[in-house]
Amino acid sequence: MSLSIKARRRAMARAWPFLSLFMAMISVQYGATFAKGLFPAVGAEGATALRLGLGAIILAVVLRPWRTKVSLPSLPSLLGYGVSLGVMNLTFYMALRSIPLGLAVALEFTGPLTVAAFSSRRAADFFGIALAFIGVLFLVPFGDGVHKADLTGVAYALAAGASWGAYSVFG
Repeated sequence: MSLSIKARRRAMARAWPFLSLFMAMISVQYGATFAKGLFPAVGAEGATALRLGLGAIILAVVLRPWRTKVSLPSLPSLLGYGVSLGVMNLTFYMALRSIPLGLAVALEFTGPLTVAAFSSRRAADFFGIALAFIGVLFLVPFGDGVHKADLTGVAYALAAGASWGAYSVFG
């Protein structure tokens, strides 16, 4: 027995957000890996400029922003969005210079996690948020051993997280 067209559409509508999220995560991780490979040639700052510049060109071609009039009241949000995006990318790439990608991503995730915590109202949400924070703590290698986290890299990753939180709010 085959599914009706309506049931297939409903199934695709439910699956689409998960598929989009999965593809976005893959894109971000491969993009960061590629950018880290550019560090010897252009540094973290150059990789940030290349990423943001290329993104701006693509968006300009696709969205043609010159056709849209920006209102004065929307200007602070627009500027906050752009600045937080730039700072997020720069501090994330600066973190990648001294800590592993997985740790940098986990620490950066504290930004949107904090935004979720402050905007949530249900107890179940707080439980999930607490578990995520505990998981991040388990990933950070504290101590004096070989795998001790570089504090500068950790600080950059947390700054990237704060910028990601701001980016989420401004967006």
